[in-house]
Amino acid sequence: MSEVRLVRGDEFEAYARMTQDAYPAMFPVMSEEQRRDWLERLRRTNEEEGPVKHYGCFRGGEMVGGMRLHDFTMTVYEARLPVGGVGNVFVDLAHRREHVSRDMMQWFHARCLGRGAPLAVLYPFRPDFYRAMGYGYGPKINMYRFRPGGLPKGGRENVRWMGEADAPLLLECYNAYARRTHGMIDKQLPFFERLLRRMKVVGYVAGGRVEGFLAFGFKKLDPDHVLRQDLEVHTLVYLRREALGGLMGFLGSLLDQVERVTLCSMDDDLHFLPSDPRDGKPRMFYTSQETNLQALGVMYRVLDTKGLFRMLGGHSFGGADLRLRLNVVDTFLPSNSGGTLIQFKDGRPTVMDGEECDVEATLNVEWLSSLVMGVVGFRKLWTYGLSEVSDEGYLDRLDALFHAPVKPVTVEEF
Repeated sequence: MSEVRLVRGDEFEAYARMTQDAYPAMFPVMSEEQRRDWLERLRRTNEEEGPVKHYGCFRGGEMVGGMRLHDFTMTVYEARLPVGGVGNVFVDLAHRREHVSRDMMQWFHARCLGRGAPLAVLYPFRPDFYRAMGYGYGPKINMYRFRPGGLPKGGRENVRWMGEADAPLLLECYNAYARRTHGMIDKQLPFFERLLRRMKVVGYVAGGRVEGFLAFGFKKLDPDHVLRQDLEVHTLVYLRREALGGLMGFLGSLLDQVERVTLCSMDDDLHFLPSDPRDGKPRMFYTSQETNLQALGVMYRVLDTKGLFRMLGGHSFGGADLRLRLNVVDTFLPSNSGGTLIQFKDGRPTVMDGEECDVEATLNVEWLSSLVMGVVGFRKLWTYGLSEVSDEGYLDRLDALFHAPVKPVTVEEF
């Protein structure tokens, strides 16, 4: 029998050791002073009020695994929802293949439901591992590598350096963007205080407000050449196009300083910005030249189908009028399995009682999670054999119902 609870006191020694064993590339060997500082930060996080906590999984009084949990607020379409996040999931090397991760994830899901969170998010170490637990794929993230001289030459007169005193302004800008962007998660002030200590930050300032900013650093390309470097953008946020233009103008002005600007973004259309969209890699696909790399990052998980649609009652799903029975298969969380009758009127959902419906759709919870977040369309899932429908004449209407004009943008690191 597993017990999952907050880590406390000297238990952080085992928590830290197992973390390093599980993620040696992310947590390298530390000096004694660095290790003491790390343990103190972990203890302080659990002792103080805050949205992040460290939990251990114990069997017979021995810690056999652990995880870091986050209490998020996410923008899902127009709604502001409580969402659970989990990271740093690890199992002691001596207890692998003993279903420790399963026990921790089931406990995490129950905790999310207990605080009214209908969704969970994570970054997978293996997507197939978490797909088996009901997590669906999020949008792909793109790595672009632009020549700075090819970026638009926007007005830079409002671009200035950000200092420690500007942390509240950066927070205000970021959360304003998060609250109007599907998939984004709010941040808190300490993030920007740390960001300003770790990175270079410039902002677009107008009317006393930060309306966009980017955080960046330099990456040396050749140990024997002191002038070869790239610029790596860590964070880019903008509230209006003038701010984006000014920040791009700033990056473009560095054409004599850096060879490439590396930018990771969920924006699939960003290659329209530079005069030359190619990323400088000599790879071709038939006659097509590489513009960017793509990777799979965040995964979403619906924990409470009925609760989620109730919370999204103000969102219009495609403006449709339709009575849908949604049959969800959820073997990892049986309480979420079964049928949900939803009446869409002008696209706005109402969870109903009864049996009568226009059409039934059946799919696993992982595919529902990607579908309801607007990552993939219903027809595509049906084409791939990942969803079923009682009447194929409704395929176009179901596809339009769940179509999202913009895919979710979830860039939170945890």
